[in-house]
Amino acid sequence: MVLKPEKRERNERTVRRFFDELVGGGDYGVADEVLTENYVRHELGPNPDMTGREAFVEFVDGFKDAFGDARVDIDELLVVDDYVVVRATERGTHDGEFMGIKPTGNEFEIGGIVIHRLEDGKIAETYACWDLLDMLRQLGVDPVAG
Repeated sequence: MVLKPEKRERNERTVRRFFDELVGGGDYGVADEVLTENYVRHELGPNPDMTGREAFVEFVDGFKDAFGDARVDIDELLVVDDYVVVRATERGTHDGEFMGIKPTGNEFEIGGIVIHRLEDGKIAETYACWDLLDMLRQLGVDPVAG
C-alpha cells in the first residue's frame, strides 16, 4: 500500500512534532495530538517497554528533569506506508539525577534509530535504539569497565 502524498506529509509532520514539540520542547499537551491513547514504546535499556500515552509523558518528563536542555535532531527521515524511520542525534546537558547518577554537568551527544508505526496520523508504536552506553561514558560512567 502506497500512501497518498497528503497522508505521507501528515505522518512526517506528526513525527517531527513528536521530536520537536513533545520530546525537545516538553509540550506534553502535544501527546494527545501525536500519540494514540494505547501508544507502545519498545526500547533497549532501562525502560524496555512502556504502554500508554501517559507513561511516555512521564518518561519524557523524568528525562527532562535529568537533561533540561535535551533535544533530538532528525538527521534523516523516511516515510514508508504507515511507518516513519528516523536516524537522529540526541543531545543534552546532565543537570539532574539520571539512573542514580548525580548531575555531572557533562554534555552528551548520541545517535539513534527510531521506527514509528502510525495509525490514522498518530504514533501507535515506536521501536527505539539509542547508544546508551556511549551516553553513560560521556557522563563519566563506564558500566563495562571493571
